Amino acid sequence: MWKLHRYYLRELVINFGITFLVMFAVVLVSLVTRGINRSQGGGLLDAALITVLWTLDSFPHLLTITFLLATVLTYARAAQDRELIAIRAAGIGPRVPMMPALLVGIVLSIGASFANHYVLPEVHYMKYRVIADVARNVFTNLKLGSDRILIPGTGFVMTCAERQGSDFLDCTVYCPGDRRIQGVSSPIVRVDRISIPPVGEHSESVDIVLSGFRDPIPSPFAQASSEEFKIQLDPHGIADRGRRPDRDDDVRSDQLLGEVMREVHPFPEAATYTLLRRCGFSLMPVLLAPIGYCIAELMRHRGRVLALSVSLLPLVLFYFGEAIGARVLHSTQSPWSALIPLLLLVVFGVPLCWRQLRR
Repeated sequence: MWKLHRYYLRELVINFGITFLVMFAVVLVSLVTRGINRSQGGGLLDAALITVLWTLDSFPHLLTITFLLATVLTYARAAQDRELIAIRAAGIGPRVPMMPALLVGIVLSIGASFANHYVLPEVHYMKYRVIADVARNVFTNLKLGSDRILIPGTGFVMTCAERQGSDFLDCTVYCPGDRRIQGVSSPIVRVDRISIPPVGEHSESVDIVLSGFRDPIPSPFAQASSEEFKIQLDPHGIADRGRRPDRDDDVRSDQLLGEVMREVHPFPEAATYTLLRRCGFSLMPVLLAPIGYCIAELMRHRGRVLALSVSLLPLVLFYFGEAIGARVLHSTQSPWSALIPLLLLVVFGVPLCWRQLRR
């Protein structure tokens, strides 16, 4: 029996590894644009790290989908080659070739449980904070990456012809209303240099310095002022606009459970829902192992493509249950709605496995 187990175990692990790497690469490439957009205020390495963290955050979904596809591929190939029929003809029950899938599912469920409860909350928290909130939000709210920069609290709008690091050269500043630069009567001011220093997480102020300002109307006697005009801003006041609050997805399960049991969590039903949802994703590989085997054996005369197509049905049911469970939680405040996806999967899988394994 061990030779039979080892034979399917090796093939299943190889198929799972290849499928997981391919789907991980697909998700990684699809999130490059999001990583670049989220890295405003940072560099290339920040964009790459954000992209990787966003991809890792999809680990529960990748694990669920790739394991089911790998299981169906492995046993659909065995069914088409008449291996499963030969095993049955030798008097060996169908549970014996299914056992490698169940063993891999158990191992993956244990790993997924640790990842979902302890690792992925940290990843989910870090993917929004590769760049400090203050620095990123100041960069975004001031629109330092565009050609039109709005200075909050003053109403000033500036454009520049050239940029060198934190210095903006040959700038034009619009000063609306009665907010004028001292010594300049026009609401439009030409400025030789505007310095906006980089903002760190612990910065107490942002000092914007305008050097060499003058009226925009050219005059043979007009000279740029040698004085400096300084604008001081509070970076935390700028950064707090659009700041993302912490959520249950950012908190590890032990801490979340402790807050619920101590009755200090503001929304205990939502926290319990999050805990049960993580448990549901952790159990998915164990539940999908027999379902994948039975689908592959059921489709033995119809080819692997049809077997893979039918394998999408339990995934559709699971994610349909995810959507329904979130709506039920919103309507009834019952955290047990997190188990609806598992219930739908059991309703689909029990008759299928009962029929195939007892046939």
